[in-house]
Amino acid sequence: MKRRTGGIGFTLIELLVVIAIISMLMGIIMVSVSSARQKARDSKRVADLKTIQLALSLYYNDNGMYPKNIYAPAGAAPDSGLSPTYLPVVPRDPKATGTGAECATSAANAAANIGCYRYNAYTTAGSGLCNTTNLPILYHLGAAFEDTTNTALATQDVDASANLSVPYGATYLSCSNGLSPTANFDGTAPSCVGTTAVTETNCYDLTP
Repeated sequence: MKRRTGGIGFTLIELLVVIAIISMLMGIIMVSVSSARQKARDSKRVADLKTIQLALSLYYNDNGMYPKNIYAPAGAAPDSGLSPTYLPVVPRDPKATGTGAECATSAANAAANIGCYRYNAYTTAGSGLCNTTNLPILYHLGAAFEDTTNTALATQDVDASANLSVPYGATYLSCSNGLSPTANFDGTAPSCVGTTAVTETNCYDLTP
């Protein structure tokens, strides 16, 4: 058998072993980077919803009601949104697509994944027609997380039902004339889409 005598070359087997090790390390790094990016986006979702929630509190203090749609253009309450009076720009999901204008005009946009945060305003009367007589007095705000193990899902969100009977104990009517960016959603529904309660998945939701 012929042996190497002082050269620095590698045998084919050694090269294959090195390539396999590098590929394995690259795979581990890519998974780690992807996970870190997901966690960063979820952190931004939490921060965005807290920012929106604060703006909603200011809106309510000024108007005695909540907006029918947080993304609506400026106007009179409850038809006005949060921008520009309460927020320069209303945040959207970190993975949002589109221009953002769609959030104010269609209830189907959240399901189409254009990046509108889930939002519904609620009243107690008027068959869900919200106005200065039938005031929107509650809201349901939500975001779909990517990391289902995020501690905020277990410690911060309220898991409200689609009609807010959880946690409020009474049935409220969603503003049917709100042009909100999502249909009613249950706080435990997958990706905050749908009204059926399931075991907690990835829906992070808040109420006042």
